[in-house]
Amino acid sequence: MARRGIKYMVLIATLALCVASGGYAADIEVNVSLDRDTIGMDEQAMLEITVSGNAQNLPDPQMPTLSMFEIYSQGRSSSISIVNGQVNSSLTFRYLLLPTKAGTFPISNIAVVFQNKRYKGNTIELTVLSSGVSAQPKLSERAADDSGKSRDHFLEAVVDKKSCYVNEQVTYSLKYYVAVRTYGSPELTEPTTTGFWTEVLGNKPPYYQKINGRNYKVIERKYALFPTQTGELTIGRASIRATVQLRSRQFRDPFDAFGDLFGRGEEITDRSQPITVNVKPLPEKGRPKDFTGTIGRFEISADLNKRETEVNQPVSLTIKIRGTGNIKSVAEPEVGDLPDFRVYRASSSENISKQNDRIGGTKIYEEVFIPKRPGRLEIPAITFNYFDPNRGKYIVTSTKPITLNVTKPEGYVASAEVPFVTPDMTIGSEARDIRFIRDDIGDLTPVGSLIVFRPLFLAINGLPVVLLAGMVVARRRREKLAADTGYARSRGASKVAKKRLARARSLAKVEHTEQFYAEIYQALTSYIADKLNISPHGLTTERINELLAQRSASEELTAGVDNVIRKCDFARYASSSITADDIDQSLAEAERIITAMEAIRFA
Repeated sequence: MARRGIKYMVLIATLALCVASGGYAADIEVNVSLDRDTIGMDEQAMLEITVSGNAQNLPDPQMPTLSMFEIYSQGRSSSISIVNGQVNSSLTFRYLLLPTKAGTFPISNIAVVFQNKRYKGNTIELTVLSSGVSAQPKLSERAADDSGKSRDHFLEAVVDKKSCYVNEQVTYSLKYYVAVRTYGSPELTEPTTTGFWTEVLGNKPPYYQKINGRNYKVIERKYALFPTQTGELTIGRASIRATVQLRSRQFRDPFDAFGDLFGRGEEITDRSQPITVNVKPLPEKGRPKDFTGTIGRFEISADLNKRETEVNQPVSLTIKIRGTGNIKSVAEPEVGDLPDFRVYRASSSENISKQNDRIGGTKIYEEVFIPKRPGRLEIPAITFNYFDPNRGKYIVTSTKPITLNVTKPEGYVASAEVPFVTPDMTIGSEARDIRFIRDDIGDLTPVGSLIVFRPLFLAINGLPVVLLAGMVVARRRREKLAADTGYARSRGASKVAKKRLARARSLAKVEHTEQFYAEIYQALTSYIADKLNISPHGLTTERINELLAQRSASEELTAGVDNVIRKCDFARYASSSITADDIDQSLAEAERIITAMEAIRFA
């Protein structure tokens, strides 16, 4: 019992200690960085302090006394993540440093205190040159107009270098300085960058800078430019359009009680100066024979997905190239011919990152290696070369050799003439996944005619085409009949006339004399009127004879029409004198006349 009591006391003490200590030790890191390590007296640097760790409510950093700079806070940002119950948070503080004198100054002793423990950041250095770091005009001169007065706004373009190698990054910065109130968001027109591959690095948080004793708000946008050709390349002008407050008004409207409260101002356009960059070719000295044109600073690594396999079983080799530079132009390293392996390229991918205004990232290549024989096989070191523009020379780096243990599978025969067959492998016509090449391909003479020339094939495949063509023709005809009334009447004249003649034939009896001749009359006059697209009412024999003569109708046909129409008029007034023979003769004559008029071109 006493021994069990001692165990309980130890357990309770351990739990109490864990609760008192919070259950874990906080892991806090302080990282200090600058956006550039060298500036001029008329320039500024952005200091970033990032406090991160597996805890919440991280404290603000303790800043040392930096008497050689004017320091302006540019705000802070925070982020927090919870993964599998583990809390990780980060705070980033930004400060603008304006130098007061030239020299090289260390920035150190930046720390935070958390849970009675002090965490110190890394030490960095900032060099301030008295004459600036570029040949750009001094900001004090750019900020003044021709009369010597300070400008309310201006656009400045700078590059971090004016001479570089081909495919070496040039960081281009656009800075919009404005000392008056702005309304709305400025509208930027990007510069022309012909001869460069361009990647936008993004906008920096707005900050303030003092020039000629006046505070300017600075809006900065950065680009990574990679020249693709040698020689003098020009980065064109950029322009920015904005609405700004007028600095002063000579006369003020006494009735304007609200002044500029509602954001009235002046629309202005500022333009930057073009910049010329001298792009040098890569040096010939020390260039490797297999140089692929990769520029930057990189490192290479390779690893297999497994270190043991069987003969003819694939393994994947992942090659990673990481560093700074134009990651999209990184060339694939040469693996070469390996007698113990069959090598196939599987895939490639890239991950681009932007850190401290530099383009970089990781490029990944995957290769498939299939061992040909058993044993301890070695994948030799894979070499990779690039040109380092900072050091001005070519660098050759390589991976470490990788050993692969290849075993013999069951049924393996070490003979080139006998194919390797595993117990569960099927060879022959029953195989589903692979077919071996036949030694005898047989007779290649075509047997029979091609199916495309067989009548049944042509009939089956040609019938839909004929039907479609017929439907198209019919639809076009219906559309034309609906749109053109005269054409529709002309096309239907014969059909209408035949219907009237058929009705007249049913009335061909003496007791229906008047109705019979009325149908004959309507058949003739309506036919002529429909063909000419005119009204049938009021058509006299003289007018009909005149219209037929204009269409070059024969005298016999004209006389026949005239005779039938006169007989129709006579029958309406003296129907009692009409005999059955007269009716049959008139019907036959009317049918003959309409058939003859079909040959006349009325249009």
